[in-house]
Amino acid sequence: MVYLAYPSSLPLPCPYKNSLTRLGGADDGSKILCGVEILKSFTNCVVYSLGSFNNFNFEFDLLKQTSCVIHTYDCTSPPPGTPIDRLTFHQICLGDASTLQKFMYPYNPQSENRIFNNASFFKSFDKILKENKHEEVHILKMDIEGGEYSVFADLLCQANGTSLPYQISFESHWWDRDIYHAILHQKMFSQLWELGYRILQHEYNPSDHTCVEWTLLRVFC
Repeated sequence: MVYLAYPSSLPLPCPYKNSLTRLGGADDGSKILCGVEILKSFTNCVVYSLGSFNNFNFEFDLLKQTSCVIHTYDCTSPPPGTPIDRLTFHQICLGDASTLQKFMYPYNPQSENRIFNNASFFKSFDKILKENKHEEVHILKMDIEGGEYSVFADLLCQANGTSLPYQISFESHWWDRDIYHAILHQKMFSQLWELGYRILQHEYNPSDHTCVEWTLLRVFC
């Protein structure tokens, strides 16, 4: 699936001294980033983290190693029990609520999940950038169990003028191994390629090979 989903090429090397760094421990939910050490000197580093499942290990690791501020978005989980310095939690999901059902469960049009029927839980990427007064996002981390299709459909729409993240680390999901989601994969990665993103690394989820972790860097604008 990896080779079908993306134009054939060798992964690009991370151009920074310490190369790739895993954040968030060794368990599911960790992410691999490039150039974490250079973020220490950034005074305006912004990270958007989509999906938490009430697990903030990724955020803790990144906050320890950088001066970044993190905005975590998850409309399905509660905020952290105690405030975390430089982290703002939003009980909101990103993307278009009207497309989430067809992207995640195209064969089950009557999903009972409350988030599918409440547009107030969702905001576009453009809208949260404006609300937060952010002109750029250095890192977008995402693990939202199939919701990535809806987020990318919004984020990669060139007509909306969104400032694209410099680096994206996310997990893709192809649970049913169906042609519908295979086509979504192909379209998603083709858009990423056209917008200047290149793969730095990928790894299969050891417990489910239909899920793949990706790290991409935007090298062409």
